[in-house]
Amino acid sequence: MKRVLFLFAAIFLMAPVMNAAHVVGGDITLTWVSQNQYDIQLQFYRDNLGGGSTMPTTVQIGIYEVGTNALLQNVTLQRDTLHFVTLGDECYVVDPTVYQIQKGVFSNTTPINIPDFAAGYYIQYQTWARNTLSVNLTNPGGTGISFFAMLSDPALGQNSTPEFDIYPADAYFCINTLNEFNLGVTDPDGDSLFYSLTTPLDGVGTATGSNAGSGAYPYYNPVAWNVGGGYNLANIVGGTPAMAIDPATGDITASPTIIDYFTFAVRVEEFRNGVKMGEIRRDIQYAGFNCVGGTPPTFANAYPVNAQTVQIEYNKEYCKDLIFRDANVTDTLYLEFLSTIFDSGAYLATVPPDGAGDLHFYYNNGVAPLNVPNDSIVIPPNSTDTIGTFNTGTIANRFCWTPSCSTIGQVYPFQVNAFSLGCDGKSQDSIIFNIEVIEPPINLINPGNVGIRHGVEHCTNIVHHDPNIVDAMQIEIFSDILLLGAEIPSVPTNFSYNNTVYTGNNSSIVTNVSNGAPSAVNTATRLCWVPACEQVGGTYDIQAVISSVDCASPGLKDTINFSYTIIPPFDSAGVVSNVFSPNGDGINDFYTLGYTNEDGERVGGVSNPCNDEVKVQIFNRWGALVFENNEFPEFQWDGTNKGGGKVSPGTYFVVITGTYGGEAITLGQRSITVLE
Repeated sequence: MKRVLFLFAAIFLMAPVMNAAHVVGGDITLTWVSQNQYDIQLQFYRDNLGGGSTMPTTVQIGIYEVGTNALLQNVTLQRDTLHFVTLGDECYVVDPTVYQIQKGVFSNTTPINIPDFAAGYYIQYQTWARNTLSVNLTNPGGTGISFFAMLSDPALGQNSTPEFDIYPADAYFCINTLNEFNLGVTDPDGDSLFYSLTTPLDGVGTATGSNAGSGAYPYYNPVAWNVGGGYNLANIVGGTPAMAIDPATGDITASPTIIDYFTFAVRVEEFRNGVKMGEIRRDIQYAGFNCVGGTPPTFANAYPVNAQTVQIEYNKEYCKDLIFRDANVTDTLYLEFLSTIFDSGAYLATVPPDGAGDLHFYYNNGVAPLNVPNDSIVIPPNSTDTIGTFNTGTIANRFCWTPSCSTIGQVYPFQVNAFSLGCDGKSQDSIIFNIEVIEPPINLINPGNVGIRHGVEHCTNIVHHDPNIVDAMQIEIFSDILLLGAEIPSVPTNFSYNNTVYTGNNSSIVTNVSNGAPSAVNTATRLCWVPACEQVGGTYDIQAVISSVDCASPGLKDTINFSYTIIPPFDSAGVVSNVFSPNGDGINDFYTLGYTNEDGERVGGVSNPCNDEVKVQIFNRWGALVFENNEFPEFQWDGTNKGGGKVSPGTYFVVITGTYGGEAITLGQRSITVLE
């Protein structure tokens, strides 16, 4: 992974051996066994070539009350294992006669009882002294090292502290390059972890064992940074950018520029429901070597670009292949996807192999204007490692997500890290883009404002058609006309809704569900109304709302508004000829103010059935009343008298009063002749 200038490194490492102290780091963890019972483990690292005493067979740690600094108990831990750490990889193995790290693991033989205490406890072991090689500390060989951890009140319930991974094989820096690494912390309880770089802690005097702290947190004095050399907590190893840690992931970056040794400490705090449950610290020393840094992998996709926001529709599966390449085709690439969408159902999809067992990934397929059908790569089947998928030369992975209703309007950051591991070093490239969940466009066509006549049934089809929407949609009608007799009639499930907007002229849509019931792709509602005379001249607003049944809130929705205006009846005044022959021959058989003939033509006047009131009286020439009508404005007389018999031919007198054809009738008396 790192290539070192061997001769130079050997001289550099051997020069200070005779005067070097030995401690280079360690950490303490506590593991919950049962109520108030815990196991304690201490990992101890020393420079085996740096002089000083050998690795002890036992260590004594102390458990102290937070706030009082009172000793609860001292606990002796036995050494379980002792071995040398293998540093390097297949490209470079550190010469153990030049640089050698020894690791000891210590633990208790029986569980330790820690009683309830509201403020909690801190646990400490100290030893003397630090490795003198650290350039970023003032007089490191003259300071001790405190291994430190904290535990919340056991009364809060089951809780183990986080745990550091083993001492990593690449625990050194390549100078003049960006080093990226992670100490591999896990939490057995699934608590939230917060990472920070912190100043290492000194011991208390020159004693080895455990001593109570004093004062406020963290109870032990910090070591002194080599301020004269330009080092401090904000500049731990020098270089640009300064050493930093991601508080959420624990990823560490550092860029030292000189060949030397650097001491630092990583603090990991655990939180549960906003309450701090404890913390651990690893005090550690890394060497800086003249390694050759690797060429970072490059993002091969043209879409998305860094910082771009990709919009996807909810309730539809969205899949995307993300691809990285390395100029050195022998380098091993690791790929890591980081996004909260994986907490909301997103997953890394299994790509089906072709007949040869190869996997096909697509750069931009399906994304206009870059949707080239064959823009794919073929790589051997992928495998899964602790940080993601890996491959040599080219790496790809596919994620898929079907956003739920609750994600509408949300924007989710998505980060892809690609790590290149090869003999020319370790390097990384990243891309961060956003995924925004949007509502699919929906357009309920508005039928528009219309005028309709009273007494005639008028039906309106409100139709929606969209093969891209997967929700079950429904249309609801809101209007006062539903209280005035309008209805959504029952229609067969194969009813054809007239629709010229979505499917063309003289075509129809069949939803295959009952009128107004939810359906996908094709959704329609039929509204019918026969306005009465009371509504003549009025305008009535109607609102139609289409919405998703599957996603009620915030929901997929569109609203249209239109109106009905009730047109007054057509009317006109007029009287037909004053001569008629009621002989049943179908020709001029009636005396009327207006009628529709056999050809469907209106003859005479046209009444207004909502407003007209007509009284007709017919007298013979002696003044006797032979016929009277005051019920129907569409008046007609067939030449019969009040008793139902035929009147004699001759002249009769007609008196008409009232309103007809929208006009007041003032005809008074007029004559009518009845013929055979």
